[in-house]
Amino acid sequence: MNRDVIHSDEDLKRQDALLRNKTQEMPDRLGNLVPPSTFQAVWDKHHQCLTQNVVRSKRKKRWSLAACGLVMVMIVAGAAVYTSPEVRATLAKFPFMKMLLKDGGFADYGLSQIEKQDLAVKLNRSITDQNIRFTLDEVFYDGIQIVLNYDVEYLNAKGKINEKDAGVYYDLAIIGAEPDMMSTHKFTILNDHAFIGSTLIDAYQYLDGYQLRMSISRIGQVKGDWSVTIPLSVSKTDPHTKTFFPNKDFVIDGRKGTVERITMSPVTTQVVIRYEDKDKRKGADLAFNIRDNLQTLFYSNGALGGNGKYIDNFDPPSAINPYPEYIEIVLNKRVQMNNLFIQHEETATLTNKFPIILKGENGGTISITNVEYSDDGTTLYYEVSDAKDQYPGIMLMDSKEHYNNVSQPVRIAKDRLAFKMKYPKLDMSSSLKVKISTIEYKPAYKPEPPVLVKIPLDWSKP
Repeated sequence: MNRDVIHSDEDLKRQDALLRNKTQEMPDRLGNLVPPSTFQAVWDKHHQCLTQNVVRSKRKKRWSLAACGLVMVMIVAGAAVYTSPEVRATLAKFPFMKMLLKDGGFADYGLSQIEKQDLAVKLNRSITDQNIRFTLDEVFYDGIQIVLNYDVEYLNAKGKINEKDAGVYYDLAIIGAEPDMMSTHKFTILNDHAFIGSTLIDAYQYLDGYQLRMSISRIGQVKGDWSVTIPLSVSKTDPHTKTFFPNKDFVIDGRKGTVERITMSPVTTQVVIRYEDKDKRKGADLAFNIRDNLQTLFYSNGALGGNGKYIDNFDPPSAINPYPEYIEIVLNKRVQMNNLFIQHEETATLTNKFPIILKGENGGTISITNVEYSDDGTTLYYEVSDAKDQYPGIMLMDSKEHYNNVSQPVRIAKDRLAFKMKYPKLDMSSSLKVKISTIEYKPAYKPEPPVLVKIPLDWSKP
């Protein structure tokens, strides 16, 4: 997903100044932070570790999104007799983030922490039009991401709602500011007359104290007006957010760059780098990822560039190392990736004899050490010999289906590169297999070594 230029260089300087002031004023209450558990789409991560090249483009300053493009619907059996109070009681306790992440269609990127740490602000603002009630239940904002959770009730529906009815069409705008924003969403049918939705928004401008206007002109197949104004506040995330200003210089491709800011919230890690591209018409010259002092990679969650700035979002620190001693930024010069890689596939029978050894990248190994089966799903445990293999593209197969993981790999040991990840339930009566896909550089291609920038993190200072 492309991320957009949102404000001028002067605006970025003001944003950094704002964050510096908030960092100085904020007491250090990070001891209360619940360690986040990570989630990720494995194949995307595996490919990103090798080929991460962020495409940056300019877009309109204000945009609209018809929120029916991505609909994942789960039908939940509802009561034969519909009563609105019963639905409202259910929605008051509904785990929006759990449903959003349940089937693996959305990567976590720390989103599960919103409910685990109660980081969302409850709003419960309702608008009724055309006998349809839209309720904005809660909003999350950490200075980087916005998450809106809402529900919709068809008050006088005579029949069951379907996928065509479970959609919201809206425009988004920040009152008093015009950042470019990118959004995605998911809708879930709750019962015969109601559905819930979550909208995720990346807005790279610091918007604490601003208001988001969500102008809704259509729900399902019905036109009307359910517009709502939503206050944005970091009050619930500030106590658990840490901002560092390393101002660490580096040189790559003969040009100087600077790591200016790193912000870590319970949900997101944001890195800001200043680096001038040679030719802005050709896109970004720089690609980078980050890893902690245990060599655990952070998954990239979108980026933007322009005016000599790179602003990249990653997932938060891992649960096993929530306060890393340092992070290492791995910088590469962007190159054209066409025809530079070879894809390999390997299949093995999945038995109860472990370890099952599979080939990793460039001579490395991936060892499956255990598999646990239950009605809730399948958990695969593995260890890798090299950090570059920590997010492998592993697929499980029974006689009926090929299954990708539905949760991000979670590191489970500090002293070795050991992980676990979740898959759907397998048919245990059939022959089970495991398949791995890897990508390597072609033998004739010798990539330039990356530039490593080590950033110590002092968690004791406010």
